[in-house]
Formats: sequence, C-alpha cells, structure tokens
Amino acid sequence: MIGDSFYEYIFIRACIFLLQYTTPLCILGLTVLLIAGGPPVLAWPISGGLIAYSVVDILYALFVWIPYNRRLRDEARHPPPLSSEQRWSLFVKTLDHVPNFDRYLRLWFLGADQNDIQRDNVRDFILWAFFDRTPDSAAFEDLREVDRYVDAIEEKRGMKLEPGRGNAPSFRLTFDPVETRYRSFIWFILIGLVDFITHCQFLWNGFQYYAQPKAKFLSVIPLRVQTLFARRRSKSAELSYWHRPHTATDKLPVVFVHGIGIGLWTYGPFLSQLNGSSDDGGQIGIIAVELLPISFRLTSSPLTKLEFLRQLGIILESHGWGDFVLATHSYGSVLASHMVRSPEFGPRIKAAVLVDPVSIMLHQPDVAYNFTRRKPRRANEWQLWYFASMDPGVAHALGRHFFWNENVIWKEELLALPQQLTAQELREPRGSATPENQATRALAICLSERDLIVDTMTVAQYLADGESWVPGRGGGGDETGHSEPDRSSNYFLTGDGIEILWFPGLDHAQAFDTPADQERICKVLRRYCKV
Repeated sequence: MIGDSFYEYIFIRACIFLLQYTTPLCILGLTVLLIAGGPPVLAWPISGGLIAYSVVDILYALFVWIPYNRRLRDEARHPPPLSSEQRWSLFVKTLDHVPNFDRYLRLWFLGADQNDIQRDNVRDFILWAFFDRTPDSAAFEDLREVDRYVDAIEEKRGMKLEPGRGNAPSFRLTFDPVETRYRSFIWFILIGLVDFITHCQFLWNGFQYYAQPKAKFLSVIPLRVQTLFARRRSKSAELSYWHRPHTATDKLPVVFVHGIGIGLWTYGPFLSQLNGSSDDGGQIGIIAVELLPISFRLTSSPLTKLEFLRQLGIILESHGWGDFVLATHSYGSVLASHMVRSPEFGPRIKAAVLVDPVSIMLHQPDVAYNFTRRKPRRANEWQLWYFASMDPGVAHALGRHFFWNENVIWKEELLALPQQLTAQELREPRGSATPENQATRALAICLSERDLIVDTMTVAQYLADGESWVPGRGGGGDETGHSEPDRSSNYFLTGDGIEILWFPGLDHAQAFDTPADQERICKVLRRYCKV
C-alpha cells in the first residue's frame, strides 16, 4: 500500500486515468498525428502500434470485459439461514461489542444524519444483516422477529427511533448493485508479467508449484502459461498452490492464506524469510494457496465455504499433513474463520497468526464501508478503491459471495482448540467439542496503526478486553511470549493469552514491506511451529 503524500496522490491518479482511458488516448494520439502529418503517418510504426492496441482493447472490451461483468447483476446465493435461536445469539453478541452506537448506525447507513435513520430503515438493515431478506421477501414471522431486534437496539442505544422511514439508505452489501471501473487490456498484461515474476521468485526460493488442471487454462485471464507446463498438478480441481517440503522433525508446517491483491506477489520475501534462520533440524514446510478470484484476475466465482474446506483438505491429505500452524493476511482471515470452526480442520490448527485480519469485529461497519463505499480522497484510498474495490473479480467476490454473519469470528473461537474427532463424529451434523474440554491454541494478531480498512484500535481494545494497554510508537517490542507485558508498547500479551503485535505508523499490508517487520511476524511463527 502506498502512502498519502501529494506526489503519491498525483502518481496514483495518473495511473488510474491511463488504465481507464488507454484506448481513447491512443485514438486521440493517432488523430493528432493525422492532423499534423496527414495520411502518410499511418505508415509510421507508432501509428501501427496505436491502431493495433486500440483494436485489441476494443475486442477485449466487447468479448471479455462486458460478458464477464454481466454476472455482477446476478443475485447472491446466501448460505442456509440461521435458526431463530442462532440468529438472536449472534445479534446479542454483536450488540455487546458495539463501542459507539451512533457511529455504528451512521456508517451502516453511509454516513446519514441520525434524524434520517428511523425505525423502518433499521428494520430493513436488520432483515439484511441477520435474515438475508428484503422487506418484500421476508415472511410475516420474520417481520415480527425483527421488531424484537429493533427494540433491543433502542434499549442499548438509550433512545427511541423515530417511527416511519427516513431518507437514509441502508448499506446492504449482498443486495446492493455491484460497482466496477473499467481497466484496459494492458492492465492484465501487467498482471501476467507480475504473475510470471512471482512464479520465478518462488521457484528460486525452493518452492514447488502445483498447478490447476490443464482444463482450467482458458478460465483465467490473463492466461497462465505455468498451468500448461507445470511439472506438478494439484489434487484439488479448483486450487493451485505453492509447496515447500516439510523436513523438520520437531516443528509443524505452515498453511498460508493470502489477502486481496496480486496473488502471492506481496508475500514472497516473507514466506522465504520464515526459514531464514532455521537450524539444522530441517525446514518448516509451507503450503501457500492461490485464491485467483481475489487476485485481480477474470476467472470463476470464489468457492463456497464448504467447497474451499473440501479442496484444501484434499491438498493437505495429498502431502500427508496432519497438524499445522495457520497464517493469514487480510481477506485470508475470513477463510481462517471457516477453518477454525470446521470439525475437520479446527483440531489440527495448533496455532494461528492473523495479519491485518478483517474478520474480527466484522459486525462493525468499517471493513465493508472502507472497502466498498468510502469515496476516496487520499492516495492510498484511491489505490484501494480503483485497484481492489473496483476490480471486477474482487467486487463480485465481496458483493455476491461475502456473508458477514458466517465470516465474522470471535476471539474465543480463535482461541478454542477442540479435540480431534473420530470419522464417525465428523459425519454427525453436530459433532463438535464442548467448551469445557477445549484446550487453547496459540494465537497472535498483527495490527497496523494506520490501517485504512480495519479499525485496528477497536479490534485491539476488544482483544485486550478492557486491560489498560496503550499501543506505543517505539521499537518492535518483545515477541518472545514470555516477558511481562508492557502496557505501552508494540507488543502485548492479553489475559486470554492472545499476542498482539502492533505496527506503529504502518498501513494495511505494509507489515510485509520491510525485512524488519517481516521478521517480527516470522519470529512468532517459528516459535509457534516448535512442537
């Protein structure tokens, strides 16, 4: 993520303009040449290049971009509805963790004035958030139940809502139209180039690439040549990944799930550094899964929760992995939520390190609002808005496949280490460990002070649970996990045993920018990997 200086602002706005309007600029340039030099300029190489690129970009827009974006008009397929008891329990849980109710409501209503947020507006919001319904599709029983929720909000807020409907539009991510912004064909040429460089980087650092089946070659734009010529094939029909063999006998391997961006490009140095200071006991194995639908590609829809877990299970089984340490960045924490709750994966995740997690306190409006609705002003906000939020793959993933009520995770769920279940228990719908026989998994949460997506201070306060810790602005802190917690530092060990690594002055994803910050995370991961 870039900074927010004036020069970075000019740079990012220029990049966005050029990517959006490449073909009109080519046509304008050709017109200027024709006016200046007449028909003979058409024989010039530069004219031929401008004409060729314009034709290719127009064909791409007509036969790739427009057809791909048609699916954005499809309705979301929501997960099975919660029971009335489960729904109310989730609602009470969220209600207990809203630090500022006025701000909570205003952001979920896109910054509307409090006077415009009336009772019927809140009912519409509740119907989406907890029922996955619109007022027109809700059953009579649902509408009666919603009134109970609205009453509870009024009680918690300490103020009655005005009856009727105000002018405040409710923010309903999976119902609202999905917005994107055009990007020229040259953008996907650049993505393909970065993808190839990433491929070479991982090969150089000792990773092995497991490609999707060859039949998937034409399903990803830009086309990935490595899919055709890979020496190894993923046993999963949907997921490609990078694998570093696990040779350490006294350590656990690591499963890494990346966030929204150009695939694993950002994480190459970090994943390589994980074994940078390993001893002679062998290297820590790594499986880094590629999530192409959120990697600035035009490809298929994201996998459902259950399908992702099934495909990941196939991959781990093919390498004979049992227990492991889970590491995620940003959007990857959403998949971590599903993994730790899974009867199959939960007992095997002995420790977890979540960097810039978006799934903690996800009921707060910050993540959804900042990523999809905020009007950009600063340079880093423009970068996030155009290159991530308005990317057609990312916009589709968030607008039609991102369901907050199944993605949100609570700290007690992240900490709880359920018992290993038998095959028979796994087949039983409610087979799970009970709270009283759950051990605790090691857990570290890495937060950046200036995160433009996550309200990291609120997340930190929730994790610290009222303890008087104040993030500092000093050095890296002590990540040994054994020292007395410093209540004004960049490292804090909560009473629950959660390690908070605070990165002062950094924005979202900038913890992976420098070797020093990468090493802070790697130190914790190496410690967690020790058996």
